Amino acid sequence: MYACKIENIKHDVLTLTQNEGDFQVVNIDGLYPPQAQINRSNVAGMDGSKFNSSKLNERAIVITLKICGDVEKNRIKLYSYFNVKQWCKFYYQNETRNVYIEGWTETHNVPQFTNNELAQITILCPNPYFKAIDEIIDDASKIIQKFEFPFAFGEKGATNIGVSSTATDDAIVFSEIDTTRVTNVINDSESQTGLIINVDFLKAVNKLLIKNTGTGDEFILDRTKYGGFVENDRVIIDTNKGSKSVTLIRDANEINIFPSLKKGSVFFQLDIGDNYFSYLADDGESDAGVAITFKHYTIYGGV
Repeated sequence: MYACKIENIKHDVLTLTQNEGDFQVVNIDGLYPPQAQINRSNVAGMDGSKFNSSKLNERAIVITLKICGDVEKNRIKLYSYFNVKQWCKFYYQNETRNVYIEGWTETHNVPQFTNNELAQITILCPNPYFKAIDEIIDDASKIIQKFEFPFAFGEKGATNIGVSSTATDDAIVFSEIDTTRVTNVINDSESQTGLIINVDFLKAVNKLLIKNTGTGDEFILDRTKYGGFVENDRVIIDTNKGSKSVTLIRDANEINIFPSLKKGSVFFQLDIGDNYFSYLADDGESDAGVAITFKHYTIYGGV
């Protein structure tokens, strides 16, 4: 059993399955992994060839629909969802995967002078990977929560009115900072993928270093000569290929802060499996002044 739907540039959504009165899905081609491009070269004296690199080609999804019911009305309706040259988002769900992919409608052919009108639509997807619907979020905060309400202090705690507020021998700790804490971001995808890093500043900070402790790669932002980051600033770091960016949001304004990026910084790619990250704010002095989350999607070559 499967289900699919399409979202147009206006973010209107049309369900294509379980909608037999208007449309019947005859076939969907291109759900399997697209063809790979293997780059290689011949070497004198060596049998075969030498592998240089490989990449996955763009994906083409071809949907064949039978138009039912009020054929004229439903054919026009399809045009507004599969509008040639415009962006669309294709959703697909089966028993094991619930995914989507973004693309642009390349062709929309509907022969009209026939008893059974069939629409054949091609969606070209430059990014060939399907993305899981659910976003995965990992909190990289070094602040460890120690307890939840309700609670009561002991004989030397603050609930005893006869005890000085400085007495903390048996007071309960709300939280503590673990300066060595490392965050494990698990990538269950079928390939490497980028991620989006959100950094919220809770106090003034000049320099932020985020490190992949497994590979040694570092991403360093230094705003010292620009006045630093201030309380309530937010930085969004997008490491996805084709959309890499570093954006500061301050007072509802978006500012490109690529000039604050230290030379040699790496836009992280998540390897399949475990990826370990840590960070330092002002060389560790202001770690409690930032809250960091890592967001990514599980991606698939096919469904």
